Amino acid sequence: MKLLDAIRRIIAAYYWAAYSLHHALCLRPGRELKRSRLIVVGSFRAGGAGKTPFTLWLARRLTAQGKRVAILCHKAAFDEIRLFQQELAEQIQTGAVNVVGTDNRYRTARELDRAGEPDGLHGTGTAPDFILCDDGFEDSRLRPHAIFRMDWEKAPTAVEQLIPAGKFRSLLQDHARDLNKTLGLRCYGVNPDILFHIDSISNCKGEFPQYRQNIAICGLGDPKRFIRDLQRAELTLTKQIIRPDHDRNFEKITRLALRDDPQSNLILSQKDALRLSEDLLQNPRIFIARQTVQVSDPARAQIQEVLAK
Repeated sequence: MKLLDAIRRIIAAYYWAAYSLHHALCLRPGRELKRSRLIVVGSFRAGGAGKTPFTLWLARRLTAQGKRVAILCHKAAFDEIRLFQQELAEQIQTGAVNVVGTDNRYRTARELDRAGEPDGLHGTGTAPDFILCDDGFEDSRLRPHAIFRMDWEKAPTAVEQLIPAGKFRSLLQDHARDLNKTLGLRCYGVNPDILFHIDSISNCKGEFPQYRQNIAICGLGDPKRFIRDLQRAELTLTKQIIRPDHDRNFEKITRLALRDDPQSNLILSQKDALRLSEDLLQNPRIFIARQTVQVSDPARAQIQEVLAK
C-alpha cells in the first residue's frame, strides 16, 4: 500500500508538471469579453462539486432580474445540457436563456460576445448580459468577470493532493492570476454558504419509495455525496450501483438492474434520469431524487455584489 501511494504521488508530480507546461504553452490568457460578463462556476474537485445545480440557481436568479443568460457546458456532458434545457424551458422559450454545448468554452464565449456586431459577421442576435461557464475553471484562456468556486474543503496547495494521489485537478497557486476575482463558496461545515439536499423522491405516479428494497444507482462525479444525501432523506438502501459520470451505458445498466432485482426500487438522481428513455421513466420502480440548492443570506449578498460590479 505504501508503495502504491508513493507511485501515485510520483504520478501526481508528473501530472502537475504537464499541467503547468500545457497551460504555459497552450492555454495562455486571452482577451476579456467586450459586451458580456463571463462567470465561471468551478471547483478544485474533478467532479461532484455541485457546479451544475449552482449554475442553474444562478441562471434563474439572473433571468429573474431581467438579464439575458448563455450557459456553456462541455458537449460531452449531454445529461447536464438536458438538465438545463428541462429546468429552464420557459426561459429558453422566451429567449432569456441559451444553453450551448461546446468543446471550446473560450471560442464559444467570444462568438456569443460578438453577436450583433455591426460588421454582420457574427450573427444577428444580441450578446447575452452574462455567460455562465458550468466548469471551465481549468481553462486559463478565459478572462472571467468573476469566478464562483465551490469549496468542499480547504483549497489544495500540495502536489500530493493532485490526482491520482488526491482528488484535485489543480492547486490554489495555479489560479493566482484570478484570486482577486474569485468568490469561494463553502459547501461544508457548520452554516455553509451553499447547502445541497434532496427535496423530493418520487416515481412516475408521484409516490415515495416504500414496501420494497431500495437500490441507489448513480453516475455522478461524487456518488458518495449522493448516497449520503439519500440517507439524510431517511431512505434505507440495500445496494449501491456506481457508474462513471456522464455514463452512456446508464440506460443499459438500469434495465439490467430492474431485471436482476425484480423486488427492488431503483433510486436515481435527476441528472442520471435524463439518460433514460421515456418507457423506463414510466416504470413505477424508478424513483428520481430531486436536489435543492440553498444559498445563505450572506452568500447571496456577496454573489449579488460580485454580479453588480
